[in-house]
Amino acid sequence: MKSYDLVALGEIAVDVILVGVGKIPRTWSVLGRTKAAGIFAAGSAGYVAECYARLGGRAAVAGRIGRDAVGRLVVDGFHEFNVSTRYLVVDKDCETEVSTVIMYNDGNKSSVLSEILPIAPLLTDFSFIRKTRALHIGGYLLLPDMWGRNIKRLLKMTDRENIPVSLDPQMSATGQWSSAFRGVFDGLELLLLDEVEALSISRRKTTADAVEKLLKNGVGVVAVKAGRKGCIVGENGRIFHVKALRTTPVSTIGAGDAFDAAFIYGRLRKWPLDKVAKFANVVAGISTTHLGCMTAIPRADEAERLLRTHYR
Repeated sequence: MKSYDLVALGEIAVDVILVGVGKIPRTWSVLGRTKAAGIFAAGSAGYVAECYARLGGRAAVAGRIGRDAVGRLVVDGFHEFNVSTRYLVVDKDCETEVSTVIMYNDGNKSSVLSEILPIAPLLTDFSFIRKTRALHIGGYLLLPDMWGRNIKRLLKMTDRENIPVSLDPQMSATGQWSSAFRGVFDGLELLLLDEVEALSISRRKTTADAVEKLLKNGVGVVAVKAGRKGCIVGENGRIFHVKALRTTPVSTIGAGDAFDAAFIYGRLRKWPLDKVAKFANVVAGISTTHLGCMTAIPRADEAERLLRTHYR
């Protein structure tokens, strides 16, 4: 039996989230205010692992942090949500990434990041692949040291071990989009991304055309997260839309990662694709009702009950 259902590999950080900000002062003498604030172990890979564990799965993170106070906060945060840190590299010569995320009163949001740590040191030892049922790569476009030879070596190993791979690109750290995916698409069972990412990577003008192009490039399943519009999902030439779960959001930070975790959860249980998409929408919607996406997520059976109620 595998040690984990899911290992989430990629960006690891601490998120400092400010909700309900009117404006950011530009001088020390002006006091800015926020309605709510929180600090969470996060990063694209971190959120997915935490959300997956909240659903009831066995999850681990693989990434890189510094041996500093922020890094200790990260480790404690993952342990709080029963996420294994066995494959987390702690580097005494680096500082853990910190992301400050601001949600404004008008609904817009912005972020400021410290240095995103390269994860190439993790890619010399793939022992974690043999310990998991599935691998998720979170924040791929934020980690250019993964591109090219490193990602191809990783995908060759997962193919040999018959481990399904999902990937969420996030926004590009370099301005490059499609070039980072050369030789990658046909190694992915699942590509999870938002509308901007889908259009940018595929170089298409509509979401449906983007999904069609990505499927033709070799991806097994493409799921595009469209916020209040729900999601657009494609497989084997079939493309369909699933409406969102309506909620009153407190914070949307991490909702896309909650969607990813739920989608992977359903795929590993071999549910029909329609059910998987609905389940992911429900979990993503629930995740917005608290500050800290993972804190709102229920066990999977409770989310399934809500699914049956919402999608009658």
